Amino acid sequence: MYTYPVPYLAFLAHFHIDRDYFECHELLEEHWKNTDGARDSVWVGLIQSAVFLYHYRRGNVNGAIRIAKKAVNCLSKKQIELARLGVDGDLFIASIRKSAARLRNGEPFAPISIPIADENLSDEFNEFVETFKPNPDEQYLSEKHKMRDRSDVIEARQLAIQLKKAGKVPL
Repeated sequence: MYTYPVPYLAFLAHFHIDRDYFECHELLEEHWKNTDGARDSVWVGLIQSAVFLYHYRRGNVNGAIRIAKKAVNCLSKKQIELARLGVDGDLFIASIRKSAARLRNGEPFAPISIPIADENLSDEFNEFVETFKPNPDEQYLSEKHKMRDRSDVIEARQLAIQLKKAGKVPL
């Protein structure tokens, strides 16, 4: 039905429509793990761009600036992949830099867009969003990370600590 991956289209919908950057991260992280999983993947750069905006909106200046630098660094090396994903990489990287400069200057959060350069992506995105149900609750979108069940992550960390203390490094 679509030539672009559905998780990517969902990422774009959340990024542009309800600005649910936390969900952007979740969607693409799963897709990234199921595709190449490389630490320098274009998917990582896109995830980092969403995480940057999530931190910016929440007022985490240091975290936002650190992640913005990582996103720019990663995406700058992935111009060909961004073009294959229908994105104008130069404009997108410039908008991340400009947004990070706004943050450094103490300016309030303002969303940015991912500039779509491919007509096919634009068409698929428009078709995809016809059934998209955005969440307009700004407080929920800003604090979403606090509302998820992290018991599996906490359990895994505790197990890793126990293994380390026992002298056994987990594989």
